[in-house]
Amino acid sequence: MSNAQITRPLKRMLRRAAPGLATRLSAMLHAPATQAPLLDTFSTTRAELRVTQSRFDAEHSVEAAALQAVARNSSLVVLGVAPFANVSMLIDELAQERVVLGELVIVDATAELPRGVAIRDHVNAWNFKLPLTRITVVSHTRQELRYADAINNGLSAARQPNVWIAGADYVPLDRCFEYLFKTFVSTNGQAIIAAHTFLPNGNLQRVEIPKSMLEDAGDRALSIADEAAAQNGWGDVNPAGITECGLLSDCASFRRGIFGGERQRLLGMAPSLGLDARFVTEIAVAGLALQLRKQQTRLVSSAASAAVSLRGQFSDANSAWEVLHDWRWLLNKQRSAPTAQAMGTERIELVCPFHRGDVVLAVQVASHAASLGIPMRLHIAESLLSWVKDMNPDLDAAPVPVPVASAAETYPQLLAAYRYVSQRADASPRLARCHPSRSLSKTGENLIGYMLEEVGLPIDTRVRNLKPAVTDEQREIARQTMEPFGEDVIFVHPLGGWSLKSIPPHTLVELAQCVHEAGFRLIQIGGAGDPPLAACDGAILRNFLPSQWRAILALGRAMAGVDSWTAHFAAILDIPQISLYGSTHPRHVNTKAWFAEQSGPSLVLGPIVNCSPCNSLKCVTFPERHYCTGYSIDRRALESFLSSLRREPVSAN
Repeated sequence: MSNAQITRPLKRMLRRAAPGLATRLSAMLHAPATQAPLLDTFSTTRAELRVTQSRFDAEHSVEAAALQAVARNSSLVVLGVAPFANVSMLIDELAQERVVLGELVIVDATAELPRGVAIRDHVNAWNFKLPLTRITVVSHTRQELRYADAINNGLSAARQPNVWIAGADYVPLDRCFEYLFKTFVSTNGQAIIAAHTFLPNGNLQRVEIPKSMLEDAGDRALSIADEAAAQNGWGDVNPAGITECGLLSDCASFRRGIFGGERQRLLGMAPSLGLDARFVTEIAVAGLALQLRKQQTRLVSSAASAAVSLRGQFSDANSAWEVLHDWRWLLNKQRSAPTAQAMGTERIELVCPFHRGDVVLAVQVASHAASLGIPMRLHIAESLLSWVKDMNPDLDAAPVPVPVASAAETYPQLLAAYRYVSQRADASPRLARCHPSRSLSKTGENLIGYMLEEVGLPIDTRVRNLKPAVTDEQREIARQTMEPFGEDVIFVHPLGGWSLKSIPPHTLVELAQCVHEAGFRLIQIGGAGDPPLAACDGAILRNFLPSQWRAILALGRAMAGVDSWTAHFAAILDIPQISLYGSTHPRHVNTKAWFAEQSGPSLVLGPIVNCSPCNSLKCVTFPERHYCTGYSIDRRALESFLSSLRREPVSAN
């Protein structure tokens, strides 16, 4: 079974039959079968470590009672994601330690629904290995996984007076915590202690941040860097072995690894628990260390304590822009306070370059946040800037030099937009994304809820409906445009960004039949590049601005469509709407419930297949089909909805 693969269709079936089972099976299939490679690779390092620990004991005598007291009064925070390889290896090492840790706080950041299923079976085994240690599991509920957010989440649950952080990628080597605690006692608890870290290839990493990275030269290099991860690794490898390091070495900073000390000394009383959540990556640790030094806190590296990084690269970043963003913020924090303040560090940079549906939502979220006094700036593809200004001319918006991407090019162009904004000279470190790096279908969140979370608002916030202003000229254009079709019109926007997000031809025919039987005409709307479809009674295919579309839609009875900008726009206008879904799911992309105005009725025709949401460009179940079989017309529900629409047109005022 070790070579088995869980296919995507099988995962979807398993999730519906037994929630979490697919994740747990994947964890078992991909979990390390043995730790022997780690033992073999670091046999020499372990031997050197034993020599160093013997030297430590000879020079620093620590009573057993004092050591055990520190351990009992310590909480250790570790971040884990299924299959929890780092957590399992850390617990195996803790079981071999000569001290008993008081509390282990595991932040479970697995993207799954329901939460906590993947880790459930592991906890019983971990409790068996550490019977005297209280194990607390904390779910990381944010859609976006950021190091500072996740660790702060765990720190808020830690209850002991001493706290230690193991992060997400570090496995302690022999008796790591025993000597961290001995170092703590040897410094009378008056220092923050950091262990040394080895790369997977056996190289020893430097503890301190290279001075070159904190100078103007480092800033200039970052601004033009092509390989951000390489920049993060400047001077990172220590050519000396651990036996040549000082047993208790004062240091000016540390960047990563396992570290900790007295809770109040490490974290103070700040609500953020010490780690600056404006950092995206683990570089938040470097920010914390530099802040501690500014506060005259002693930082000590312990040569007798060591851990291994499970990742080969220098950074835990998913993308190069994240490292660039974090190093620039780290550098800016070292400058004078007036300079940092002048850069507007509290303004939120919401990056949403495209597509129109996302842009429509981003304008609503940014405008709502701005109305609450939150400084906002929306970054948008230059070709869509007119859309933003049409909906809210007062919103601070800036162009991004990226095209409106095709579905296949969305992610690369998003990364380009994030990087461009993060490198702007006037950019705030509070960069908010429009698309999550973790799938909405895995975490069960909604797209607008994610945007709200990114700008610091509750995900269930009711957003004020911001409607574009309509001029008399636009009303006249709307009247002339609609004159051939009459008043009893149902608009339909059948074409999404790709075929699987579009209404299949046979489903559109059935929709038209229902509309006709109810006494309405079905009029297609869309952009100038959309082809007119024969199933409809006419088409309005123009590249109008939102305000002009508002004037037109006000002359119809309802808006029908797929997961596209028109569905979000109908929710904003609070007009009657019919929403059809296939490859995407209304739980993730239907946004009607998030808007304050709710007088317009809404009918959601969700997918009828178990493989939805696949969020795929091509059908994974029936590759030969160019449409999604999940679309379906519930005739009874649709007929009832249409029969309720015999009323006067909605006013565009």
